Amino acid sequence: MPSLIHPGPCGARRGATPKRWGRSLILALAAGLLGGCAGLLPTSKQAVSNQWQGFDDAKHSFDQIVPYRSSMDDVRELGFDPARTPNVQILNHSQVVRAVLPSPLQELGTIPKGIVDCMKAQEACVGYFMEPSHIDRKRVGNFMLDFLNFKRDTLTTGWKFGALIVVIHDKVVYKQWSGRPKIEETEVRNNPLGPLQGLGESMKGGL
Repeated sequence: MPSLIHPGPCGARRGATPKRWGRSLILALAAGLLGGCAGLLPTSKQAVSNQWQGFDDAKHSFDQIVPYRSSMDDVRELGFDPARTPNVQILNHSQVVRAVLPSPLQELGTIPKGIVDCMKAQEACVGYFMEPSHIDRKRVGNFMLDFLNFKRDTLTTGWKFGALIVVIHDKVVYKQWSGRPKIEETEVRNNPLGPLQGLGESMKGGL
């Protein structure tokens, strides 16, 4: 007669008795401690809403913006829409100058034409700084060490593109880009006391 007990995730068994469940749990914890059960570790994503698949895709759209030719309608069609992009920064003319030019100011002849025109236009000049991005954070390493707070390894990957677009009367006069094409960072946090690591601070706060 075929068995009705089927393997479950991380060593657990379906249809097992409470005693067998206890044994399965111990085996699962031991397996996690030795080899890790990485699929159970938490992950998170952080993305500023955008239409691009990656840094190069965003850069390609940005390159199609041409100062003194492109209008804000063109900019919006390319995906850089201040009204729809989350966390956009709107800069007045003095903030644009501080963002672009070093201090002290350069000689007038070395300042980009768009910035000179922005200084002359004053209130009619507006800068938009948008930063589309996609960031993934994933905890990696040993499941039990992470679960018990002894050691937590976090891998952060993704990309971030910064676009500064300066506009006078709906016409782009200057643009500047920055960013990080490939973000890859690992953060390792060790807690020798494991789950008791924060107990002392918590007790202090309660006194």
